[in-house]
Amino acid sequence: MKQIQITVVLLLAFVGIVAVPSGCGRQKAEAKQQLLEVYDVHGSAAKARLTIDGKEIFITNAFVGQNGLGKEREGDRKTPLGELHIKGAFGLLPNPGTTMPYIDVTPSTFSCSDHWEYYNHVIDTAQLHHQCDGEDMFHIAPEYNYGLITSYNEECIHGLGNSIFVHAKGDSPYTGGCIALDEERMVDLLTLCDTTLIVRITP
Repeated sequence: MKQIQITVVLLLAFVGIVAVPSGCGRQKAEAKQQLLEVYDVHGSAAKARLTIDGKEIFITNAFVGQNGLGKEREGDRKTPLGELHIKGAFGLLPNPGTTMPYIDVTPSTFSCSDHWEYYNHVIDTAQLHHQCDGEDMFHIAPEYNYGLITSYNEECIHGLGNSIFVHAKGDSPYTGGCIALDEERMVDLLTLCDTTLIVRITP
């Protein structure tokens, strides 16, 4: 009986030694605080500032929705106010080295706006066998050379709007509700940030 007790004590001691390091958050590297602020909005023109751990990486000119800020519904051509999170990245061009989940845009890549289970999702229509009426992303260049998928309307409620991205600039000085940056700044976002990046949009 005494030998069994000693064995149990030793086993518990061993488990304790193993469990403490694995549950100790202090020993893990803390995630970097990444913030893209979109501010100083005048019409569809804005400023964008990226900071990482409080250090300013860049300030640049940006475009927002043609009708400014305050998105409320599908098709209002406004950019949402508040904070958005990043769910992944995509691009017509090859992955520049991001650690985010990266979708290579192909002829069957669509951002779905159908009143369907794929609403507000970037999908491969060939794989899903879905005839999509949404954005044909393969033919939206240079805007979709690089992009980030945001958490806007994460519940995918039909009519609240979809396809709110941070993407590269095109020829127009406005977007349909997204945030547009110079392509080189998009490369910075993809290579320097991960999915903990927060996008904060204020007037």
